[in-house]
Amino acid sequence: MSAVAEADLLCRFGFYKGALFVRDQSLCVVSDVHIGLAEALRREGLHFPLHEEETLLERFEAILGRFNPAVFVLDGDIFHAFDRVSRATKETFETILSRLRRECEVVLIRGSHDTMLPAIAGGTVERYDRGGYTVVHGDKAVDEHGTLVIGHDHPAIEIDLARFPCFLYGESAVRGKDLVVMPAFNPLSPGVVINYAKGRDFLSPILRRVDAGALQPVVEVDGEVVVLPPLAGIRRFA
Repeated sequence: MSAVAEADLLCRFGFYKGALFVRDQSLCVVSDVHIGLAEALRREGLHFPLHEEETLLERFEAILGRFNPAVFVLDGDIFHAFDRVSRATKETFETILSRLRRECEVVLIRGSHDTMLPAIAGGTVERYDRGGYTVVHGDKAVDEHGTLVIGHDHPAIEIDLARFPCFLYGESAVRGKDLVVMPAFNPLSPGVVINYAKGRDFLSPILRRVDAGALQPVVEVDGEVVVLPPLAGIRRFA
């Protein structure tokens, strides 16, 4: 991507702490919050304090302060567990939801993990459309849509043996429409390294039809947003 196109991308979108902000729509999106991941890790034997609720709330507070959105979308896999939501997980969810709703409209999109979400929250949806943008979780194919914003795959890129959660941007990537793939919002999720990923390696049926080499990682490094070359170019110089 040229320097001018990179500037255009950053003019169009804000990227901050795992959140995407669509500037001209005052629309903020995060995906794969996975509330309850800390609890699942404790059950697997990690007994040191993970402070999930405090960390998630701090991130949401910072995002609200940075972007002041009119609409905030939680784009699926809001909960981590498929089959149960503990009292602590429900309380964390309700605390986050209450905080967001004091500032803006909140949209809850059901993801593949969110079998319990409708019973707990009500008013959930499978997609959200606004101003030429379509937000879906990404676990199902989509026919008619605008610029797509999806989650589900938890992309991360490895640079000098360090792993960074990343967004993926694809210009005209899906039926001539642009695509943004979200990283996992929960910092306890390490992400899935996509340096050498092919379309068939992704979980999302949407991404399986995309030229993965043309996707462009966007990462935050020391508070700066860095737009990297398309994956095909990164592979050539790896």
